[in-house]
Amino acid sequence: MSERDYEELVAELRDLGRAYVVPEALDQRQAVRARLARPAPRRHRARFYLSAVVAALVLAVAAISPARAAVLDAVGGLLRVAGIELRDEPHGALPATPSPLPSQEAAGLAQARARAAFPVVVPEKLGSPDRVLLADPDKNGAPRVVTLLYRGGTVRFDQFDGMVDPVFLKTAPDGQWVEGVGDVAVWLAAPHPVRYVDRDGVTRTETARLAGPSLIWTTGSVTYRLEGLATLEEASEVARSVR
Repeated sequence: MSERDYEELVAELRDLGRAYVVPEALDQRQAVRARLARPAPRRHRARFYLSAVVAALVLAVAAISPARAAVLDAVGGLLRVAGIELRDEPHGALPATPSPLPSQEAAGLAQARARAAFPVVVPEKLGSPDRVLLADPDKNGAPRVVTLLYRGGTVRFDQFDGMVDPVFLKTAPDGQWVEGVGDVAVWLAAPHPVRYVDRDGVTRTETARLAGPSLIWTTGSVTYRLEGLATLEEASEVARSVR
C-alpha cells in the first residue's frame, strides 16, 4: 500500500468512526452491515472493505467495554490517530541521556504565542508554566512543538502543529479511548518509550526516553500531549481546563 493509499485509508476510518456513533451494540453492527452493503467504486473497493472491517473491530471492542477498550488489540497492534502512532511491540534500549527535540530553545509564553502558527494554550488547572520550550522550527522560525513544563519538569504539556502522521511515535502496551476531551483522545496509563519524528518524517531515535502516563488528544488542527499525571481523571480534568 502506497503512502497516499494509506492516508486515504486513515481518512476513511475517521469518517467511518464519526458515522457509527450509535449507543447500542446491536445498532452498531447493523450500521456496519448496511455500510458494507453499499456499492463502492471498483478501484476503491478493496480499501473500502478493509476500512469497514477495521471500523467494525473498533466498534465491537467499544461496545463490549467503552471505558476500557484496548484500542491496539482491536486493530492488530497498530493504530494511527491524530498524528500519534501507537505500536504494540518490543522496544530497544533507550539512550542513557536523551537528546532534546530538534533546535529546541527556551522562550517566554508571550514569545511562544507570537512565533507559533497555532494558538498556544495553557491549562488553567496547572496555571503558569515553570518553563516554555520551542522546537523544530520551520524556515520562518515558527515552532512545530511548544512544550510547557510544570512541577519541576515532572508534568509536560506538548502542543504541536497539525495532525501529521506521525509526530510522536510511541511504543506502548495498550491504549484506551477517552470521551469528552477534544475531538478524539487516547490515554496511555503505563510507562512507555517515546521518540520524536521530525518535520521530514525522520525518526529521532536519539530523543527516545521513557515517558509516564500520557493523555493525547486533538482539537481542530492542533494535537496535544499531557504527560506526568498519574490518573486519567486528573489528566482529563486538566485537559478540559485548557484555554
